[in-house]
Amino acid sequence: MRSIKKYFTGKNVATGILVLVAAWLVITAVWLKIRFGTMDMTTILFQLKVPMSGADSGNFYEIFILLFTIGPAVLLAWIGILKLAAVLRKRRADRGKSTIILHRFLALRRVIAVFMLIGAVCFIGYRLHIVKYVFAQFGNSPIYKDEYRDPKTVKITAPEKKRNLIYIYMESMECSFSDREHGGIAATNMIPEMTALAVGNVNFTASDSSELNGAVPVTGTTWTMASLVAQTSGVPLTIPIGENAMGKRPYKTFLPGTYSLGQVLREQGYELSILLGSEKEFSGADIYLSTHGDYKILDLNTYRRNGTLSKDYFVWWGFEDEKLYSYAKDEITELASGERPFAFTMMTMDTHFTNGYRCRLCENEFRDQYSNVIACASRQLDSFLKWLSEQPFYENTTVVIVGDHPTMDTKYTNSLKYASEKYERKSYCAILNSAVAFDLGQTRHFTSMDMYPTTLAAMGFSIEGNRLGLGVNLFSSESTMLEKYGAQKLNDLLEERSDFYDQLMYGEDEK
Repeated sequence: MRSIKKYFTGKNVATGILVLVAAWLVITAVWLKIRFGTMDMTTILFQLKVPMSGADSGNFYEIFILLFTIGPAVLLAWIGILKLAAVLRKRRADRGKSTIILHRFLALRRVIAVFMLIGAVCFIGYRLHIVKYVFAQFGNSPIYKDEYRDPKTVKITAPEKKRNLIYIYMESMECSFSDREHGGIAATNMIPEMTALAVGNVNFTASDSSELNGAVPVTGTTWTMASLVAQTSGVPLTIPIGENAMGKRPYKTFLPGTYSLGQVLREQGYELSILLGSEKEFSGADIYLSTHGDYKILDLNTYRRNGTLSKDYFVWWGFEDEKLYSYAKDEITELASGERPFAFTMMTMDTHFTNGYRCRLCENEFRDQYSNVIACASRQLDSFLKWLSEQPFYENTTVVIVGDHPTMDTKYTNSLKYASEKYERKSYCAILNSAVAFDLGQTRHFTSMDMYPTTLAAMGFSIEGNRLGLGVNLFSSESTMLEKYGAQKLNDLLEERSDFYDQLMYGEDEK
């Protein structure tokens, strides 16, 4: 015991801490790459700034296990190497060159540990594109000055007979889950019902194509809250490094400079309602929705309070999609009984990474859980839409179905049979009962931001110039930002700091 205590000197403890931190950084970087693929600082900073209540912590058990198993193992290995070197040096005190090498190694152990930490910092910085992000904050992106169209000043004209809107965000749903015949990469089509919906309705593909089409993920649109903002405000969701209102709770504003889909429809006399399978406070969704259309928000706590769910009910992120669809039917029926047109939004959750939530409706057609959950989500949506099609208000209702973003579980998509680095992953998209036909005869290349003006067009609204925010009406011949700039250039422009965007983020009263 005395020899062990004697070994733990200040020098050895210091180097051990440096090595442990270095190991943790490398483990985290590798895990992020395997699990999430291209995780960037925009996503990380946002999640650090906003409330995370209601998040499913189970998604991060894996990294905690890795950190506290591999990390200590590396530390013990380092300690073992130092102790072995000390023993060998003592035994070889009179044997020349080898003794000198061992002596120098022990003398430089702090320098070696520091270089290991520096290497780990550089490695995680490379993986997360931190240097690129920091340099981007010293620029001033021209894209907003050149391309942004302020929805507050664009003339938007409602149709004579206003159509209802049902907007369904399918968590992590992407075109990849279909088979190769329909543009996916799965050996067996996991979403045959959703594939048929897209091919048989508006999918913004060429008229002779049976492949699925959807939104290409770009900076500031690749997680749920960012997708919600992009699809309803026509801008990405990015947060500067410095202090801002999003870092304070309770805060009162969320992109106050934007004028969103909810605000347009509220001004046109629509009843707005949104149903979430989680807690509304997660990622600041409640603030965005209340200040951009004053939505009626139904969430986990709504159904706890009214007794539909027990006070301690919680599965996955709140409650499962089977319940979500049931509650949606009730809410839509109530909205349809009113005299005003309605816009109802719902957000599913069962297909969230990692592995999804296996409910009682899931079958065993595939060998892994996530595939079975994805297939179950497709069937549940199809069943819900069949119910919807039987309702008397359906013919006057436009239905938009989108994946909020491609799944963050890139380990899973990489495991699909036809996965390839060249394959362009896209979020799912289909529009049913559109008031206008898509007849351009060519496949559109678009992002989530284009859904803002496109949704209004599908409802029969006319938009002067066919542009809102950075979004473009896909029914028009106007080029999207993706078509105009290409993915790489567009990502660079969106990542670069912008004075104009800061005004959208902060609002006049926040500067």
